[in-house]
Amino acid sequence: MLNEKWVVVEHCPGIPDVDKVYKKVEEEIRPLKDDEMLFKTLYVTVDLYQNGIALDTPLNNCMGADSIMEVIEAGPQAKLKVGDIVQGFGGWQKYVIHNGNEVLWQTGTFPMMFPPYRKLNPEIYPKLFPFSIALGALGGPGMAAWGTVSKVLNIEKGQTLVISGASGAVGEIAGQLAKLQGARVIGIVGSDEKIEHIKSLGFDEGINYKKANDVDKMTQALQEAAPNGIDRYFDNIGGYITDSVFPLLNVYAIVAICWQLATQLEIEPKTGPRLFPLIMFPRATIRGIFALEWFTEDNWNQLASVVGGYIKEGKIKYHEVHYEGFDNILKAYSTLYKGTEKTRGKVIVKI
Repeated sequence: MLNEKWVVVEHCPGIPDVDKVYKKVEEEIRPLKDDEMLFKTLYVTVDLYQNGIALDTPLNNCMGADSIMEVIEAGPQAKLKVGDIVQGFGGWQKYVIHNGNEVLWQTGTFPMMFPPYRKLNPEIYPKLFPFSIALGALGGPGMAAWGTVSKVLNIEKGQTLVISGASGAVGEIAGQLAKLQGARVIGIVGSDEKIEHIKSLGFDEGINYKKANDVDKMTQALQEAAPNGIDRYFDNIGGYITDSVFPLLNVYAIVAICWQLATQLEIEPKTGPRLFPLIMFPRATIRGIFALEWFTEDNWNQLASVVGGYIKEGKIKYHEVHYEGFDNILKAYSTLYKGTEKTRGKVIVKI
């Protein structure tokens, strides 16, 4: 039996040119070892952070990605059985051979562990929710949002929270969770239509960064939206948006750095720690977010209970954009960088 996979064939900084970066290849599926399983991929995710993964992936290796898979063959010592549905970092490939254990990623900027595959609870998936939500609102993006809001930001009623990248899979969940805790939430997005979208989710204000497209304009927009300053900042973009936020931080503000898209794509130059005085005077706390640290069984159960419960009650809305077919992975991925107007929440490909 043949496997198809998208492999990285070139490391291109900046906004990825998918036709240069990736190539589809075929290979024979090898026999399983005693502790291994053969998984059939059902859904794969496309995410902005994968640009960083691609830059660190050795050439001609499969592109890494979170995925939903079904066990279709299992060795005698395998930890899962045929028919189990799991979520794990299976990558952009139709079939995956894996033992389900955590894997050390050593080629990147710093070593990290890709977590072990987790079996999806059939009482939740698909009984209560579709499998795809385990890649979005109840998956990694949901964990990043819920973990940051509940464990890091310590939001108090009446505080002002600003979220950059607010209409994405992480931002829209984080904003709704903060609203449920009584925050005043301002979202920064890339169009007026997306402002209307986040307001429909309960956000109080929205700022279009394509209109507020430099430090002065963004600062003015933030001052108008947050006249009493900013207590909490959930940063997904960085760049001049963060330059504009920091002078407006209130005393004892908390900043969560979830991603730095502007820096990752080299949209703006790295200019050094010029913002440190703006951290010192308000005595702000800055915390990097690495959601994998929360990928524990207890946290997955809490995420399904808390965020899943809010979704069932209609208190939180989530959005998925679906593409179909293995050959449409690159098309789906490209929409994160170009023609993003229709993109809301999580982009997922059904294989």
